[in-house]
Amino acid sequence: MTPPTTARTGAWTFLLRYRARLTIGTIMLVATNAFALAIPWLLGRVIDALRAPDPASHVPRLALAMIAMAILQAVTRIGSRVALFNAARMGEADLRSVLFGHLLTLDPAFYRGHSVGDVMSRLTNDVQTVRGMWGPGLLNLVNTGFVFTAALVLMLGIDPWLTLWALIPYPGMVVLGSIFGRRIYRTSRAVQEELGGLSTAVQEDLTGIQVIKTYGIEDERHGRFGRRSNRLLERNMALTQVRGQLLPVLGAISSLGTVIVLFLGGRAVINGTLGLGQMIQFNAYLAILVWPTLALGWMISLLQRGQASWRRLGELLDTQPAIRDGEVALETRAVRGDVTIRDLTVEIGGRTLVDRVSLEVPAGTVTAIVGRLGSGKSLLIEAIPRLLDVAPGTVFLDGHDVTTLRLADLRRAIGYAPQEAFLFSSTIAENIAMGMTDRGPNGGPNGRHVDATGPGASAADARAPVPDEVRRAAEAAGLERDLAALPDGYHTIVGERGITLSGGQRQRVALARALVARPRVLILDDSLSSVDAETEKEILGRLDEVMRGRTAIIISHRVAAVRRAHQIAVLDQGALVERGTHEELLDRGGVYAELYRTQLAEEMAA
Repeated sequence: MTPPTTARTGAWTFLLRYRARLTIGTIMLVATNAFALAIPWLLGRVIDALRAPDPASHVPRLALAMIAMAILQAVTRIGSRVALFNAARMGEADLRSVLFGHLLTLDPAFYRGHSVGDVMSRLTNDVQTVRGMWGPGLLNLVNTGFVFTAALVLMLGIDPWLTLWALIPYPGMVVLGSIFGRRIYRTSRAVQEELGGLSTAVQEDLTGIQVIKTYGIEDERHGRFGRRSNRLLERNMALTQVRGQLLPVLGAISSLGTVIVLFLGGRAVINGTLGLGQMIQFNAYLAILVWPTLALGWMISLLQRGQASWRRLGELLDTQPAIRDGEVALETRAVRGDVTIRDLTVEIGGRTLVDRVSLEVPAGTVTAIVGRLGSGKSLLIEAIPRLLDVAPGTVFLDGHDVTTLRLADLRRAIGYAPQEAFLFSSTIAENIAMGMTDRGPNGGPNGRHVDATGPGASAADARAPVPDEVRRAAEAAGLERDLAALPDGYHTIVGERGITLSGGQRQRVALARALVARPRVLILDDSLSSVDAETEKEILGRLDEVMRGRTAIIISHRVAAVRRAHQIAVLDQGALVERGTHEELLDRGGVYAELYRTQLAEEMAA
């Protein structure tokens, strides 16, 4: 059975996948309470037997029966909790898996509008709170319902009028429970939202620790954290106060029933209308009701907090990706690499950033895109692999509208190296191998480990050979000298976000990741901006062999680096203003010629 993927199915649907465990746990929980309720009945028989002429003939047998009931109660109580709590844990794992899988389907626009810290808080704290609703919350819901029903039936069998007097306080408990429940829900949601904000602040500060230290603002950021932490403390204290008030209030009200029973029941025993054994038995049943009554407040708290967290998780599950899968399958090996852009317009936040751009990129050619900062170059090429949403009929690959293609097929045909190179906290070889289309469970092709013996490799590198595809991609990206200087070669752990590498090294690892799959269309978005001009020229020269027969689209802030492209497209303020070869554009004396002269003068001055 597949777990639900939207919030509309309800939180309990995840738990119901384990209905067998829930059924077993519920049966054992009912048995637990049946054994617990049998003990007062036996106790009443013992009291009556003690007053009989021959108590020795009955009391030992009844005492052994009480011991047996207590042992059975303990065994079934443990079994019920194991079954119900394990079901809740499994439901929690399913929910977390579904949430993470759903997050992977959402496009970059979602993450530009939602902080990572808040999403992480929902994926951890809110999921745990929902599990609390499923485990202890469900257990106490079933337990309270059964105990109240069974105990009331037994109490009514002893003395209906005494039972009615004993239950006088309980309607007030229901009203108070409802009032407190609403307060707990509101306060819990405020706590979870504040916790998400605090998580975001911590994540930002730890990620930007170098900036914090550079500008010496540790005290300011610490103070900012303290203020947010105090706000979270205030909200948690408010929640604690509400929950702390609930239990004593409900306990005090339930104690009124005990006082009433002692007064009226004691008088009935004195008058002879109620037996002493029945009185003790009745009082024991009422005592059994005390814990479910007190647990009612805790249960209300768990259910309300769980519902508040589920609402937050539901907001994630109900968020649909703006960029959706098409229905047309694309055979990657058969892709030629023709890219066509027709009247493409990109608007973000009410601003037109790409304005009716049309561009033909024939298969097997190299097209360069240049322009001033903010001219829309990156947005234009992000439209090709659909990293941003585009209108149907504006971008085509081999004549296929990209909005009709399956995203996995489209992106498998395209290698994309962005300017902001993101690396995962693993080895260099593993980061490169992520671009391979045939990856096994160990990160390498067909399941082979991605480890290396290469330039600068240590003796530890002999664990397993790096795939040839990874080696060739690293060499084409100009990484061999860097690998020789690193102590562990391809085994070097790059750290979180690649922090142990320089900016240029990170970009070249990302470039190798784009090259390793030998895509039919290669897109380089200023992916060598952090290396010097000579290194960029050298790497682009090496890429000539890799790009031969393939379509390449290159953005570079250095105009001289793309002079050998088959065509150069010039963007200015989101519009395509020029197109041609290097020589043609220089002769035209437009924007491209101005950019070229400016950069040439800067290089000569340097």
